[in-house]
Amino acid sequence: MRPSYQREPSPERLQFRQVADEMLIPVVEFDLDFIMQYANPAAIEMLQLNVHRFNAGIHADDLVLAEQQALIHEGLNLLRAGSVPTSISLRLIKGTGVAIPSQVYADAITNGSDVAGFVVYAVDLTRREAAEAKILSRKEVLEFMVDYYSFSGIIIVDNKYTFEYVNDKMCDILGRMRSEVLGHDFREFLHHDSVDLVADRYRRRQMGEEVPSEYELKIVRKDGEIRDIRMNVGAIQGKDGKTRTVAQLLDITDENRRAHALEESEHRYRSLIETMDSGLSVDNGDGRMVLVNNALCRMLGYDSPPELIGHRITEILHGWTENHVHEKVEARKAGKIEHYEAQLIHKTGGVVPVVVTATPVLDKNGQYMGSMGVFTDISELKKTEAEVHFLLDLLLHDIGNQLQLIIAGGDFLEKDIPSEQILRSKRYIMDGALRCLELIQKVRRAEESKSEPLSPTHLCTVAEAEAELLFKQRGVRADLCGLEQDVVVYADQALSQLIWNLLENAVIHNNKEDKDKNIEVSGRSEDDQFILTIADNGPGIPNGKKNELFDPTRRYGGVGLHLVRRLAEKYSGSSPIVRDRVTDHPEEGLAIDIRFRVVK
Repeated sequence: MRPSYQREPSPERLQFRQVADEMLIPVVEFDLDFIMQYANPAAIEMLQLNVHRFNAGIHADDLVLAEQQALIHEGLNLLRAGSVPTSISLRLIKGTGVAIPSQVYADAITNGSDVAGFVVYAVDLTRREAAEAKILSRKEVLEFMVDYYSFSGIIIVDNKYTFEYVNDKMCDILGRMRSEVLGHDFREFLHHDSVDLVADRYRRRQMGEEVPSEYELKIVRKDGEIRDIRMNVGAIQGKDGKTRTVAQLLDITDENRRAHALEESEHRYRSLIETMDSGLSVDNGDGRMVLVNNALCRMLGYDSPPELIGHRITEILHGWTENHVHEKVEARKAGKIEHYEAQLIHKTGGVVPVVVTATPVLDKNGQYMGSMGVFTDISELKKTEAEVHFLLDLLLHDIGNQLQLIIAGGDFLEKDIPSEQILRSKRYIMDGALRCLELIQKVRRAEESKSEPLSPTHLCTVAEAEAELLFKQRGVRADLCGLEQDVVVYADQALSQLIWNLLENAVIHNNKEDKDKNIEVSGRSEDDQFILTIADNGPGIPNGKKNELFDPTRRYGGVGLHLVRRLAEKYSGSSPIVRDRVTDHPEEGLAIDIRFRVVK
């Protein structure tokens, strides 16, 4: 016989274990933490234990199905509290993971008045030929099968709402032991939403009325969990003349959850397609679009999906040939998922830069059906990327020039040079450093202007303050007579930077003497907008160059004019307008128009 597995026993337990080693029924012992301390050879064989697993520590929960673990805990804790030992039907798990129906009897191990652990005796109901012969001889095979092998709960209720019989599966469904169910009113275990329905049909069935034999209800387990049940029920007349209700109950909670999850998944899928910001298309094996969402239509300027469905995917991909598409199809057929940049063709003929996520679409047999593409519009990203490169290039250029000025000033600093030269070098260095700081500050203000919300702002008040600053720093007085005093527009704190940069550029780029420099600030209303105009009498800009003044790819005006362009687009959605102060006479000076939305 195989040896038993055991940890260090007390002398009293050692004598018991020696006897248990010879028993033909499985015997195991657990400590108060429900960790196995002993298993006799019969238990080792039935549960297919091994010494490594035993030494690692086997918990009682490891030996039963998950839904019966709570019953084990409750039973052992009752024994610890002094309850009378009883038996329970369980499904014990072998080392291979197979569950076997068993009848288990447990008792407390005491050490004086204290409980030191638990001893458990088990009977393998699948292998007890003697027990099966006894069952056969007493014609209880049907009851045995109903008790231990039924996949559904079986109940018998007498004519007073009381359970007369429940099988093993029914105990599992309710999460209770038989002793907690038998003799109890079945309404105790119903969810309050189901009590009236089930009780009414029970009463009517007792009176012989025709009522539905199959319907759904809810029960409440001992742990408070609510479960969905499908019940098939009927009535039988006993020899005693009493009508009993016999029912078969099937736990459909998981089935309902799966159905609900599927429904929710389909709903989320439909919602996702229709509400996602990214465009989506699905094409078939021939490369024709069979599904298109609204986001892709909006992205490309179409009114509805039917305008695109049925067309080849190449019709919306800019620069793609059939050979290119064929290569991608072959990659999808091979199961490849790709992320790449492309350009889509807008309905107007323009192009929209996108990032494409392309995945294969397979049927349930894994056969290629087509491909799915998710298109993310990166127009703003590309615009921002170009702007970053512009700012970087601008800073490198402008700051590089100022650093040259600083280096030149430093080159003049040598020993024994005149004090006038020292002052001149200091001025070079300070002017270059201040200019660098000014450039950095303008870039910072340009970035800060992105997120600041617009609010009502008195335009004339801001213009007057900047004109006064211009006079103090540049000695040139701006004329604001043409600007209305009570104009309120939507702007932010950076409005002062916009006006200052235009005023400063009008002075810096005017080659006249300061006393001859004229700057006029005026404005006019146009529908729901106000147009601010800043004009000068400088050398002007030829017609061919006007459009380049606020072009982000050019460096005219440096960071200052870049900030002006960004703010103008933020305030009204349109770029500054550059024109002659006197029409068709660029030599008479320049005028710049900035649009604002008027607060009404």
